[in-house]
Amino acid sequence: MSSTQTTMPNPACKGKTSTVRASEFAKSTFNPIRSIVDSMKLNPHPDKHMIALSIGDPTIFGNLKPHETIIEAIQKSISSMLYNGYAPTPGYKDARQAVADYYTISEAPVTSEDVILCSGCSHALDLCISAIASRGQNILMPRPGFSIYRTLATGYGVNTKPYNLLPERGWEADLVHMESQIDKNTAAIVVNNPSNPCGSVYDKTHLLDILALAERHSLPIIADEIYDFFVFKGETFYPLATLSKNVPILTCSGLTKRFLVPGWRMGWILIHDRNNSFDPEV
Repeated sequence: MSSTQTTMPNPACKGKTSTVRASEFAKSTFNPIRSIVDSMKLNPHPDKHMIALSIGDPTIFGNLKPHETIIEAIQKSISSMLYNGYAPTPGYKDARQAVADYYTISEAPVTSEDVILCSGCSHALDLCISAIASRGQNILMPRPGFSIYRTLATGYGVNTKPYNLLPERGWEADLVHMESQIDKNTAAIVVNNPSNPCGSVYDKTHLLDILALAERHSLPIIADEIYDFFVFKGETFYPLATLSKNVPILTCSGLTKRFLVPGWRMGWILIHDRNNSFDPEV
């Protein structure tokens, strides 16, 4: 048959349609927040403006705008014509170095090699979970907590086990309950500080207690710190990696909240591994 010939349709298939089945990954991927928000059908009060408080988008009301320096940097980058091609997998080195310079301090030095740029903080969390946990294993996540941890893990066949937060203690983690949830299949602990949705900011003592627990069980921590330094006066935010001597930590953050540009989808992972605990593949 020549390359110009076409095949004739099978008469037996005429009028028939087939179903393209969803994959196991698609069936198990479910974001409860998006499901609720996207399916809401409201009839707003005709005389009152509706205030949407469903998703943490700091730009939605228009009163919080990114600093002009950020806009100018983007314009300069586009005009340079230097960044229109494929970027290195972990991101351009100068951009990674900028993130490293922003975060590095003596207690937790960071180099460009320790930074992976991602498509938002959610993507950073996705990469961390898929790099550390295998199908059938589990990760610990806070309850109440951000639902996307479960969404991401379930798609990979990774189970989630909640550990309680204590409202009477300013939403600190219940360390007794956390430790009781650990078993031979536990791959990592997710720590979200400052907390979404609780708004709590853990003090140094509590963070050290979490680190001690993780060290006892030789578990890495995925630190969701997208609200880093986003605290009221009088409160102090301690990056978890600055307090860790032995526990390997993957810190996830990005431009979304503090820099007021969630739609730009720019996040990163900071790899803190002082004792080379992670396999090279991680």
